[in-house]
Amino acid sequence: MTREVLRNWISKEYSIEKVQKFIGKINNGFSNWFTFVIHPGVEPTNNRAERALRLQVVLRKILGTLRNEKGTSIHERIMTTLATWGQRGLVQPG
Repeated sequence: MTREVLRNWISKEYSIEKVQKFIGKINNGFSNWFTFVIHPGVEPTNNRAERALRLQVVLRKILGTLRNEKGTSIHERIMTTLATWGQRGLVQPG
């Protein structure tokens, strides 16, 4: 499928609401849909990112102490920094 074919589908009018919403999502992210094809280092899914966040999501639910915006923001920043450092080999995980 080429980008032109996808653009053709986007440009059509659809009467079914679910199809309209789906076409809207495709249209809104059109410039990003082919990033992993154009740039070989980019993965086609976000599975690695989801797995990297899994432990933090579980901890957040167990602790239940990150209920305010400031605490959540601080926690997210620290964990993002540590995860980035880990991916770059600057710190050991766990």
